Amino acid sequence: MTGEWRERQLGALTENFDSVRVPVKEVDRRAGPFPYYGASGVVDYVDNYLFDGEYLLVAEDGENLRTRNTPVAFLARGKFWVNNHAHIVRGNDEADTRFLMYAL
Repeated sequence: MTGEWRERQLGALTENFDSVRVPVKEVDRRAGPFPYYGASGVVDYVDNYLFDGEYLLVAEDGENLRTRNTPVAFLARGKFWVNNHAHIVRGNDEADTRFLMYAL
């Protein structure tokens, strides 16, 4: 099985959606049913969403990268919003999004 795996850069296996993410200051958020994700998970719930589907969120910065108290890569499913502290990717036709989460 060793010979069956090829080493690839993450960018070659994913579609990147960082250009879609929009940070919203806490004072400007309106409460709602949609999760608002940051680098280590849900930080609030808002009244609108930017994404609908299954995506892999990867911490971009923050204390969690040092402490690893929560996973640095996690799945977000359904309708949600993401701030600018997490990268948003999903597997392309060469990689499964869920597999990438486990690999990271």
